[in-house]
Amino acid sequence: MRIKRFRAFIIDFIVMALAFYLINVAVPKTRSVKALEAEQNEITENYMQRNITFEDYFTEYGEVVYNLDKEQKIVNIIYLIFILCYFVLLPFLWKGRTIGTYINGIQVERFDKGYLFLHQLFIRNFIVIGLGYLLIRTLGIYILPSKYYFLVISIVGLLQIVLAVFSANMIMFTKNKRGLQDILSNTEMAKIIKVKNHQ
Repeated sequence: MRIKRFRAFIIDFIVMALAFYLINVAVPKTRSVKALEAEQNEITENYMQRNITFEDYFTEYGEVVYNLDKEQKIVNIIYLIFILCYFVLLPFLWKGRTIGTYINGIQVERFDKGYLFLHQLFIRNFIVIGLGYLLIRTLGIYILPSKYYFLVISIVGLLQIVLAVFSANMIMFTKNKRGLQDILSNTEMAKIIKVKNHQ
């Protein structure tokens, strides 16, 4: 089951990366975005060459990231909609399955075998897929001042990675093979049971 979960994750990650690539192709970069990306590179280069202090680097880089995300808020919203549709809505409508889990013969089920709810799938993916990070990044642009935005998304991004690694270790090394996302959402991964029709 652990290997199947890992393979399913890789397949779903490839689907997500491909979708994000197509979104980036479909929504071309504006002049402002290209200019901000060039500025981002210049700030990093200045820091690497020790022309600016870390404090200056963090402040200037954070300001550029804020402006870049503000310019690309439509793209971030499309990313968010894709993740919600693929990792929350699709499994809700398709008996707990994504393309990756279906190919590997597994699906998400409620731990108590009851009806799988949308909020359970939302909680699962808030931790593992980066839904939490993307949600805070998308909403943060509207509610956080620029000087706090980069700090908040950096902390949330780091926390997201720590939780994903912790959860992966729980799946690998605990007897019940349940990760943090499984426990918090009261779900588990189970084999797809094929019902045979007897005529």
